[in-house]
Amino acid sequence: MISDFQLVLVGIIAVIIVGVVVYNRWQEAKYKRRAESAFSAADRDDALFNAPGPAADRVEPSFRGMDADEAAALEELTRPIGTVPCAGSGSAIGGSGVDVDARDTHVGRPIVRGSAAELQPSINPEIDSVATMLADAPVDADTHAPVIAESAEISRHIVWEGMTGGLWQVIDPTLDVAYRELRAGLQLADRAGATDETTIAAFHEAMGRYAMQLGAVAQREDVSEASRRAQMVDQFCAETDIEVAINVQGKNGVTFAATKLRGLAEAQGLRALPSGEYALHDDYGRVLFTLRNGNPQEALGLRGEQPYFTMLSFALDVPRTPSPNQNFERMFTLALQFADVLHGEVVDDNKRILTANGRKVIGETIHGIVGEMQARNVVPGSAVALRLYA
Repeated sequence: MISDFQLVLVGIIAVIIVGVVVYNRWQEAKYKRRAESAFSAADRDDALFNAPGPAADRVEPSFRGMDADEAAALEELTRPIGTVPCAGSGSAIGGSGVDVDARDTHVGRPIVRGSAAELQPSINPEIDSVATMLADAPVDADTHAPVIAESAEISRHIVWEGMTGGLWQVIDPTLDVAYRELRAGLQLADRAGATDETTIAAFHEAMGRYAMQLGAVAQREDVSEASRRAQMVDQFCAETDIEVAINVQGKNGVTFAATKLRGLAEAQGLRALPSGEYALHDDYGRVLFTLRNGNPQEALGLRGEQPYFTMLSFALDVPRTPSPNQNFERMFTLALQFADVLHGEVVDDNKRILTANGRKVIGETIHGIVGEMQARNVVPGSAVALRLYA
């Protein structure tokens, strides 16, 4: 016969089994509701996408049709970044007031590789003032090397090229190569602002003097025209100098241990920078995006004495990043993975969960910036972009 003890034991086991089944069903329903909530546009109120419109190649954020709260949210979205690029005209997109779905884990992680050709320095008439020199006979390195070295005293933003086989190639003064046709380009702006007219005038005067030394005829741009274009290039730089940032914060006040955070970053291929921030690089050493302390009251670095962090920020410098749209998706997916591991959630600067519509806004903004840059023959992440947005 079955004793009372055995009956009690069987009862306990039955209760445990029923409890496990019920818990599993509850968990399944919970995650199902979360997924449905994440991907249902109808269930979310998004300030930037309440009024759907027809698709277009580029969608510019607009204050038209927005109330005061929505307009403030979009203004926060495009606020200036902490540094002062292009004479203080840069901006950042951090998702403030913009929702991006923190549960959308179906985005792949494409490996974006750059091109070595993109990193070769070259003159670009869109951002450089160009002086061309044509000599009667080929000019050897002993003659042109001192001239190139002297030009660096005018500006460090001067690129020299020589014509070889019908193609312009950057001149390496250490190589014994002779050129009959040479040209020099003075960069007209960078993140510090437009090149001043005094420097432009000195450059053009020096090019005339160098042409005489090289026994060549020089063709130069008018100084006033170059100065006018410098202002235009600076404005273009300011309008396209955008940083995209998304944040990860702990759920219910959870903090992130510094040692665990650094180990997770290194496991994902990010490497520490001298500033203490972490960065993911491509095969050619270009920074694709960075990871830093998201608390503006503390140092940006993740290395040092601080044992815990309350918020993290992933940031992408759009004009300096190759294939910025693809790398933004890669960055966002990594932020989701960090949030899962660290028991956090992806939020905007107002600490609100980001949704898919906000993610779309950011993607369209990046697409617009890329279009503007390519229209000027400036490819994001290329050598021209790296020196213009420096």
